[in-house]
This record gives sequence, structure tokens and C-alpha cells, in this order.
Amino acid sequence: MDSKNSNQNEKGTNKFSDFTGKVKSQWNDLSKTKKIIAGVAGLAIVGVAGVAVYQATTGTTVTSAVTGSPLKITVNSADVIVPEDAEKGSTYVAYNITFENKGSQKIELNSTDVQLVDKDGETLSNEMIYSSTDDFKDMDLVGAGLGKGKKRTGYLVYKIDPKKSKDYSIEAECTVTGDDSYDKKETEESLSKVKVTDNRDDIKKMASDYINKVFLASQSTSISGSASVGFDASDDVQVTTLSNKSDKKKENDFQLGNNIEADKELFVKRFKEELGSSFDYFTPSDSEMDAFVDKYMEANAKRAQVNVSIEELYPTSAKIKVESKSIDLGKVDMSDLVDDYIEQATGKDFSDDDAVMQDAEKYVFASVPSRFSSTDLATETDENSISVSLKDKKWMVDSSDKSMNYGYDGLQRSMSGQFFY
Repeated sequence: MDSKNSNQNEKGTNKFSDFTGKVKSQWNDLSKTKKIIAGVAGLAIVGVAGVAVYQATTGTTVTSAVTGSPLKITVNSADVIVPEDAEKGSTYVAYNITFENKGSQKIELNSTDVQLVDKDGETLSNEMIYSSTDDFKDMDLVGAGLGKGKKRTGYLVYKIDPKKSKDYSIEAECTVTGDDSYDKKETEESLSKVKVTDNRDDIKKMASDYINKVFLASQSTSISGSASVGFDASDDVQVTTLSNKSDKKKENDFQLGNNIEADKELFVKRFKEELGSSFDYFTPSDSEMDAFVDKYMEANAKRAQVNVSIEELYPTSAKIKVESKSIDLGKVDMSDLVDDYIEQATGKDFSDDDAVMQDAEKYVFASVPSRFSSTDLATETDENSISVSLKDKKWMVDSSDKSMNYGYDGLQRSMSGQFFY
């Protein structure tokens, strides 16, 4: 029998094709006249719970110029980061530092000449960081020379021990290059007044909120009323707190910059496009498809399993791993639906087989949402990486439709139970 719907799914076996065959077979058996919609942990830095490395105090910048040394050091900021190749059990802090030559002669400085020193005199050398983003690069001071009045600013990253002193100092040794001499001068300054920014919890909360608002709050549900859901993929990970929790950010200090409604509409559009092409004889209206997707999102909000963790984190960007399982529409009990349809359709008068199939598909379309609460979740846990970046003081999830945005595209599919591709 030929299809009557020109938008029939062409991607191999349709998720609901078994339904049509079963309905036709049983209908013919009954009356000679007998398809459905057959969708931090991770690399979060581990540490010792409850151990604070720094107490956030007033002031975010420290400046030092030891008498006799032409080198002035200004620490502009300090941020907890999670590098791409982060070592489990270690905590990394990126210090944004300005080195300035206040003397009259040229000075030379190398990365190995800049160290952190704890109260016991133990020194920490800076780490070479490799990131998958262009938003963060550590400063290379190999053979760096600074003329009179010249400055150089960048990040130096140190792997600190959260169980040791809260009070680190930064120590730098420069070489003053005179006409015939090379004098070494030292500069040292305590970092106790430098506030270390730790965005790990905020980034994870922001990602969770975004997923809830875009994928788990239906079009008819208030965003503010959507509940967060999730599972924890790792129960052995503890996050070391670096900032003083009494120094709470204002709510508007960590804003999500995405247009939530636009991102939600894109997800719903992809869902509806697949939904509309899943039937051969029945064409649901736009409002009917909206209602179907609404019910799926509402059911998924109660049942989906979602966990977010940090893969990479830098002062202005991050990569978030999202592990998720959603209601699998391919696991709707088709046999049960066939039996229900045959029972209620027996005795009806249909003009031809096409009318039977259209009625069957319409019945299935209307009945599937009632099965969402009992349909199994996807067997496999999907893992997708999404990118976020700080722009104009707001954090943006990359929800663009560009071809290389594989992580976000995969997240959309996962949150539909792999219904669309």
C-alpha cells in the first residue's frame, strides 16, 4: 500500500513502522478491511572537603617592589581553573600577573624565576597548561626582557596543595643587565590579600539551570517552576573550596546570557520536524505537535537523569560534560497499543484501508503521551560536551547551529531520547 503522506520518514526503518504492520494484520484478521511514534566530579578538581586554601579578604590586587629591585609585581586576579590535562587530586590557580621594570636598565625574567612560596619555605614552580580553547593561554617568560618602564601581563598557573598554608607569597628573581654586569635582584610579596575566584560550583549550577530551562521545562510550564533533576556519576569526588563562602556573590553577578526561549524553540522545532515525518497516513497539526512535545518535556523533567561536571574551566570559558538519559520513545509498548486500538476500533465502519490506517495513527499519536511515565529511559548514558564563555559579563552556552558544534547538537538529541538525528 503506498504512503499518503509526502513527508514520510526516509531514514531507514521508522521507529513506528511496526505498528502499521501489526494493525493491518490484526484488522484484516478481524474484518477483512484490520505506525507510531514506535528522547565537580568528571574532571572537577578533587580535594579535601572543608579545607579552604584562601580566605577572601578585601582587595583583589597586590603590588610589590622590594627596595633595591627594579621589578614591580602586580597580581591583578586569581582564578581556580581546571586544565584539559588536570591531574586528579590537584587544585590549580591561575594568577594574572603584571611584571613591570621600574629601573633604568633592562631586566631579564624567566618563568622558572617566578615561584610560589608557602610559610614553610617550600617553593612551587608554575605549570605549563594545555587548553582546548583559545580563550586561555599561560604566559611564557622564557628569555623575556623588559626595558625601562616596560610591562608584561599574563597568567601563571600553580598547582597548590589545599592542605597547606592559606598564606602563599610570590617570589621573583630578575637579572639586571648592565654594561658589563648581570646582577640578580629578588622581589617577594604575600598573596594573603588576593581574592581567589572559584567559579566551579557556579558554572555547574548555571549549566544545570540552562538544561532545566531549555530541555526540561515545557512551553506551557513556567521556567521558574521547573525542578532540577539529576544523578551523580561519581560519588567519590569532593571539591575543595577556595573562596570564603561568607563572601557571597550577588545573584546578578553570575548571569546566563542566552535567550532561553529561542534555544527552547530550536529544540522544539527539531522535535516537531521528526514528529511530523513519522506518520504515513495521519498528519498532526502544529498545535497537536506542540502539545505532544510539551507532555514529553514535562514527563522527562520528572524522569530524566542528568549530571553535569567540569571538563575544563578558565577565567572566561569552560567546557561542561553532560551525562544524560531521557525517555526513549522507541521503547513505547507497541503491542499494547495495537491491542488497545483494535479493541476500540472493532465494529467501526471505514471506507477503505487508508481510512483505517489514518485512524490508527491518529489513535497512537493521541495515546503515546499517556505511556511516557512507564516507558523505559534510554539504555545508554549519553555524554556530550558543551562550551560556555564569558561575554559582556554574562556566561553564554554555545547553542549555535554551526556544523562543528557537535556537543550541543548531541545534547539536543539526547534530551529527546535520541528521537531525532
